[in-house]
Formats: sequence, C-alpha cells, structure tokens
Amino acid sequence: MHRRTSLLALLVSALMIAHPACALAQLSIRDKVMTYRTVDTDSKEELDRSRTWESADRTGDVVMTATDYPGGAKMLTECAFANSMNHPATSTRSMLHGPAGELERSDFDTFNPTFYPFLTQPIGPAVQPLGCLGKEALNLARLVRGEQVTFWMWSDSGLIGATLHPASVETLAIPAGSFEALPVQIEIDLSKLFPRVPTLFLKLVRPNLTIWITRTEPYYILKMTGFGSVNINATKHKHTAIELVSIGQNTPDESAIRAQLHQADLAPADPPLAVVDTGSFVQGDKSGRVVMSTASTAEGELMIVHVAFNHLATESRTLIDHRASPPTIYLDDRSYTTGSAMVRRHMFFFRRAAFPNDSVEELPGDLYGGDMTLGLIMPSLFPDRSDEARFHVMDFTGEITELEIRKEGTATIALGADEAQAIHAKLIPKVVIPLLLRPLAYFFIPTFDAYFDPRPPHRLLKFEGPLGPPGAPSAHMQADKKVPGAIERPRAASANP
Repeated sequence: MHRRTSLLALLVSALMIAHPACALAQLSIRDKVMTYRTVDTDSKEELDRSRTWESADRTGDVVMTATDYPGGAKMLTECAFANSMNHPATSTRSMLHGPAGELERSDFDTFNPTFYPFLTQPIGPAVQPLGCLGKEALNLARLVRGEQVTFWMWSDSGLIGATLHPASVETLAIPAGSFEALPVQIEIDLSKLFPRVPTLFLKLVRPNLTIWITRTEPYYILKMTGFGSVNINATKHKHTAIELVSIGQNTPDESAIRAQLHQADLAPADPPLAVVDTGSFVQGDKSGRVVMSTASTAEGELMIVHVAFNHLATESRTLIDHRASPPTIYLDDRSYTTGSAMVRRHMFFFRRAAFPNDSVEELPGDLYGGDMTLGLIMPSLFPDRSDEARFHVMDFTGEITELEIRKEGTATIALGADEAQAIHAKLIPKVVIPLLLRPLAYFFIPTFDAYFDPRPPHRLLKFEGPLGPPGAPSAHMQADKKVPGAIERPRAASANP
C-alpha cells in the first residue's frame, strides 16, 4: 500500500493518473452500462471491477461509476458536466466504503481554477480537469479518422499535456469479445509541470500509456494500459490493464446513489474551538490571514488551520488520538468561497482500507497528515532534549515521507512591531536519491524553515517554504505578537455547482 518516497516518485506522482477519482467520459455510452475490470497483467489477478453509465439531470450531463474491489470495498464516483460532455467537467464527487460499510474516504471538487489558489500557471477554459476527462479531450472520432489529438489537463500539481497518436488497426481479444481495434499511443508532456528540468530526463520518466478504441460508432474505449503503473516504487501490481468486460442494456436506479454521493460535500458542525495561533500568510501575489484552532472531542484532538484569502478560504483539519498508532485518525482538507459555500473537500481515514488496491503494509506509528495542520502538530514533536526529531507524513495518494526537524540555532525575528527570540529549525524530507539523479534533487526536494517560541508549548512563530507544485513561490507565515481570545470563522455551507 503506502509508498516510501523516492526522488522519481515525487516527480511521477504529480501526474495523479492512478488517483481513484480519475475518470474518463469515454468509458460510457448513453443508455448503456459499461463494465470494465482492472487486472495485473503479470499475475492475471483482478484488482477491481467497475460499472459506468451516463445520465442527465436538471444540472447537466453526468457520468457515474460504481467500483467493486475483491476485499469487499466499494466506491462510487460522479463526474458532472454542467455544460455538456463536449466541454470540460465542472465537478466531481466520490466516496469509498470499506467491506463493513464504513466510510474510508470521500472527495468533492468544483473544477474552477479560481478555487485553486496555489496553481502556478493560468488555466484556460478548454483545459481539462485531470479528475474527470471529457469526451472532447480524447476525441475518439478524430483518432479513428487518423488525426492526431493534443489537449492539456490540470490538477493541483499544474499543467500536463497529452498528444494521442493513432497506430495501425489490430485484432484485440478482451473479455467482452474480439474487436478490430485502433491502438492509440499517449505521449505525456511534463514541460509545463517541470519547466526547469531537462527535457531528456522528462522523456525518460513519463509513463507509457496506450488505449485501444472501437473503429465504428458509438466510439468507446476497449482497453487501457499504463494508467495504473505510475507508482515506480510499487512492490505489487507494477503492470495493469483496464479491459471492457461487457455492455449492459439497463442503467441502474440512481436515486440512492446520488443521494449518497452528495454527502461528500456536507460538513458536520464544529465543536467549540480554542484559537492557539494567528498570523499573516503570503505566497507570491496572494496574502491572507491564518487562524490555528484546536478542540477536544470524544474521539481525540481536532486541529484546524484556516487560511482566508480575498475570495477563498482553505482549511486543513486533522483528528489526533495521542494514544493510537498511528495517532492520526483522519485528514480533511476543504475550500470555501467568500460566501462560505464549500467548493472542495477531500477526506480520508488513516487506515489501510482507504487504499484498497495497494499492497499490504503497516502504517508507521508516528504518521501524520502532510498538510498545513503540521503547523499545530510540530510544536508537540519539537525536540526539547536533542537537536533533531523525525516523523512520517502521508498525503492523499498514500505517499509516505519521513520528515526531519533539525535545530539550526537561535534567531531574532519580527513579531508585530517588536522583535523576539526564536529557535530556528529546518524541516527536511528524507528522500531516497539514486546517485545519477542527485544533480536533479534541487528541483524536487523542498526544505522548510520554521521558527518556534523557545518556551513550551513552542508556538510556531514563523514558517517559510514552498507549498504547492514545483515552481510555486515560497509561502511565508508570520505569527501575531499576541493570540486573540476568539476569532470569528465562516460557517460551513454546501455548494451546489
């Protein structure tokens, strides 16, 4: 399951092609149910089976996918196309439940670049969101005519290009039957994602993706390879294929499914919060205010970091049970508009079941969420009696990285209109770097500077470092001299994109 970070993994994981929320509109046909399976091409083991279909409601076109995993986990995914499937998707929701029905993870995104404050490049109206590729992206009709297709995708990581090259027709045997199929090679362009990295290196590490499509209408995908193989550190399932199993006639009753999925963007009420730190936040041309709060609950300590910009607020949440191993119960990241409508929410529990297709591995006992709540967690991990401490963090893809806090001495920093003494520490990811790739480490391995109050509980006074994809400007957090007793935070509300 959970991948130890290497230098190549930092680069390749930016593609997010293997993310469970990723969906293709070409896996569906109106008034049909398309059943696909994912198999390990080495062991022939079936890794999952999914049913995909199209529908429409008052808000526009929708592509639905229901996925079953061998262990009993089930996932539902919705890609919404408010402007029709000939235009980029406008939102997505997904929910993963374990074998006993417990929620393991949920994802909700409104595909509007305005809601992604850390993007390093402008996103045009025709650029496709990577989480839900529309039919105009992989234009199958043009490919069948022998034309080359190029389009761009975007995600948190940045812009990724794709050029599709149709090849010679071949006979393809899959579980759904034998077809005269058109193979299409997909060439990935990472130049905008990593503009300072040599082109030759990017060509060496990009994934090898191929799809096979029907040659007659209605056009659809028969097989895909390479889409589950971007994890170069995987010990299992290095090579996978997605194959069409059958085409059904009757679409499912969606009422219960849609009602369940729309729970992904609902947030429960907060318990009473205590503000423990406040300050200013600046990154590039963006500036805002930071509020760090905690609350005691029956399940553990809730930690919240709220950053308010002019038009958007981002919020990182984690629940910590200091008696558990690992101590992190869940990670919950959200975004709100100025009117307090939720436009984005990603949540997952720190359990193996949240990643049903990964290999089995125990989670480290010192594992935390790799997000802004580290600003609240680090003071409790601060090395009082030594010069360094180490712990692990995990992101939403299941990537695990070991981090080191290393004392660098004392420093004088500005705190309001005054100056204050602080302990300066470096936060350093411990990344495996092959000898030949060490010259490229500068491009991918960030380091962070943190300044703590010398007195317990070691409040975070200042933070500097790159947040976001490669090329994103460094972020600067500066604490206020005095923490107010209470801060008014916006109420959570659901969005209806």
